[in-house]
Amino acid sequence: MIYPSLNKLRTFVAVAQQGSFRKAAEQLHLSQPALSAHIRALEESLQVSLFHRTTRSVVLTNEGSRLLSGAQRAFDALDSVLLDLQEQVALLRGRITISCLPSIAYHVLPQAIAAFAKLHPDVDIRVFDELNASLVRRISNRDADFGIGPPPDEEADLHFTPLIKDPFYAVVASSHPLAFKKELTFKSLSKLPLLTLKKGTNIRHQLDQAFIRAGLDLKPTHESSHRAALSGLAEAGLGVALLPSMTIAMIDHPKLAKIKIVSPELYSEFGIVQRKDQAHGPAAAAFLETLTSILKQSRAAQETDRKAGVRKRSTI
Repeated sequence: MIYPSLNKLRTFVAVAQQGSFRKAAEQLHLSQPALSAHIRALEESLQVSLFHRTTRSVVLTNEGSRLLSGAQRAFDALDSVLLDLQEQVALLRGRITISCLPSIAYHVLPQAIAAFAKLHPDVDIRVFDELNASLVRRISNRDADFGIGPPPDEEADLHFTPLIKDPFYAVVASSHPLAFKKELTFKSLSKLPLLTLKKGTNIRHQLDQAFIRAGLDLKPTHESSHRAALSGLAEAGLGVALLPSMTIAMIDHPKLAKIKIVSPELYSEFGIVQRKDQAHGPAAAAFLETLTSILKQSRAAQETDRKAGVRKRSTI
């Protein structure tokens, strides 16, 4: 079995595609004599004529057509494998820069980073935990591969892929009369002294919009720029703090109780934020696969726990 060199086969494919020795030589950056020598050596090794040569054109013979078909399939397969290998090398040695809200950095990313690091220990991951305005600015300036945050404004010209729905809760001191309630409606909340973050934060914006949709006015008794301050105010019995579940997990205060908000339920939505014209590199794409897989497993476990809780309550 005769196996011509890849260089000779690529030379043959170039001549066949260009229909000209001169154009093929220019494409391959070869002199015409060198290119002709490659074709002649290939024909001699295969013992067939590959081209009908005239003064004006180069036309494939039947044997040449068969070789071209097989060579193109072989090169397509080889190019695909080489590309996969190059992407794998890039992944093994890549860098990922992520911008996210503090609650995401605390509650979502650690498990995903740990799982990804086991598979790709040489990939450097940098995380910027920051407020939403900084997140949007960093993504828009291409200073991060992607962000994890709330849906951006339409004028930001960013793409959003939903990942998480984080429910809001009412947070009170464990000694508060409402501490043993399982649910609170929007209407009942509007009659209570409320503690919220200040305007300008994503959480406050979502609360304002939710109250407007419910036909109610949000008039907090106290406002703060910091989540921890709200927990302190709630613990002191000064009111009911309104916060998403992941934010409450960051506080993790034993003297606080949380109550689900219903009628309607309120969720804070988070997802992948990226520029519309920016594709993920191999490392970032692989990390997002890991993150998505872990979130799916977490949701499945939460649903199992929820159903088990329902069954348990129904037997009491």
